[in-house]
Amino acid sequence: MKISNKNKFLAIVVIAGVAAIALVSVLAPKPEEKVAEAAVPPVADVLYAEPGRQTLLVPSQGTVHARHEIEVVARVGGVIESVNDAFVPGGFFADGDSLVQIESADYAHQLTRAEAQLANAKSTLAQEQGRAKQAKREWRDLGSKAANDLFLRQPQLSAAEAAVAAARADRDQARLDLQRTRVQAPFAGRVVETFVDLGQYITPGTKLARIHSTGIAEVRLPLTDHQLSLLDLPLGQSIKNGPAVRLAAQIAGRQREWRGEIVRTEASIDPNSRFVYAVAQVQNPYKGEAPLVNGLFVEADIAGKTLDNIIRLPRQALHEGDHLLVLDAENKLVFKDVQLLQAVKEEVWVRGDVTPGERVIVSSLGYSREGMVITANPLNEKPTGLLLGEEGDDADSTASAAAANPAAGVAQGRADHAGHHSMVRSQQ
Repeated sequence: MKISNKNKFLAIVVIAGVAAIALVSVLAPKPEEKVAEAAVPPVADVLYAEPGRQTLLVPSQGTVHARHEIEVVARVGGVIESVNDAFVPGGFFADGDSLVQIESADYAHQLTRAEAQLANAKSTLAQEQGRAKQAKREWRDLGSKAANDLFLRQPQLSAAEAAVAAARADRDQARLDLQRTRVQAPFAGRVVETFVDLGQYITPGTKLARIHSTGIAEVRLPLTDHQLSLLDLPLGQSIKNGPAVRLAAQIAGRQREWRGEIVRTEASIDPNSRFVYAVAQVQNPYKGEAPLVNGLFVEADIAGKTLDNIIRLPRQALHEGDHLLVLDAENKLVFKDVQLLQAVKEEVWVRGDVTPGERVIVSSLGYSREGMVITANPLNEKPTGLLLGEEGDDADSTASAAAANPAAGVAQGRADHAGHHSMVRSQQ
C-alpha cells in the first residue's frame, strides 16, 4: 500500500517534534536539590543555680512614731510668766527641764498660811495632850479603877490629832500646788505643738503643749499570715532578743538606714486587713547623721528563719508562681516545681529539687515546651567544684555549636549579673 506524500510529511514533522522535545528534556539543566536547613535553637539567658543556707528577709513598711507622745496639761491656774526657749514646735528639751512657769506668788502665800495653820494645830494638840495626862492623874488619885473617855479627854485629844493631820495635808497640798507652777518635762523629748504662750492666763486642765520622747522610736509593721510563717515570732507572749530589723527611707535625696529589733506583737489581729502588727524599736533615733524623725515612712526588712537549699533568682525566672525552666545535660528544657518562700524587690527566694550548677533560664521565652533544645547564654560563673564539660557531652553538634556562638552576650550578661548579685549580698 502506497503512502501519500502528505502523510509522509506529517509523519516526518511528528517524528521531528518528538525528537526536539526529547533533546530539550535531555539538555535542560536539572534543578538543584534543596537541603532542609537545621532549626536554630532559641537563645536564653541562664544562671547557674547556687542553693545554700540563707536567712530570709521579710519585707514590710510603716510609719515612725515615738514611744511616748502626750499632751501637757496645767495642774494649777494663773498667768504664764515665762516659757522655755525650747517651748516651740520642734524644740528639744531634756528630762526635768521647765517648759512653762506659772505665776507662783499666790501659791507661795497659800503655803505660808497652811504652815501657820499646821503650827496652830500642833499647839492645840500639845495642850490637849497635857490636859489628858492631868485628867488621868486626877482620876487615879480618886482611887477608881474605871474612867470614862470624856473625863480623860479622849475625844478632845482625837480631835486635836485629826486637826494636825488635816493642817499637815493642807500644807502639803499648798507646797504641791507651788511646785506645780513649774511645768516640767517628764522625759527628754521634742515639742510637737504648743497651745499657750507667755502672758496668757490659764486654768487647771488647760492644754499647754503636745510633746513626744526622743529616746526610743517605734514602727508598727503589718505582717500577713505567710510572712509570720517565715519569722520566729511568738504570738501572745513577750519577745526577748527579737529579730533584727533594717529600716530604710529617702531623706533629702539620700537613702538612709537604721537598725532596730522586734520587741512585741500587738494584742489582736486587725479585723479589717487580717494583719498582725509587729512593733520594731530603734534606740536613740536622733543620734547619728540622719535622725529617725516622727512621721517618717520607712521600708523594713525583718530577719526571718534561716533555711537550707535556698535559691535566689530574678523574678522572671519563676513561672506561674511554682516552677522553674532548667536545662539538662543535653540543653533540653525541663520543668521543675519549686516552693516560693518570698519575693524581695526584684528577687524571688525559692526552694526545690534543684542541684548546684543546674542552669536556670531567667529570660523570657515566647514559647516553651518540655524537651525543646535551648541555646544557653550563661550570666554567671559556674559554682566551684563542678566540671566545666559536664553538660552537653552527648548533645548533638548543632546545639553545641549554637551554644558557643553568643560570646559577646555572655560577657555582657556576666557583668550585669555581677552588679545585681553584689546588691543582693549587701542586703543580706
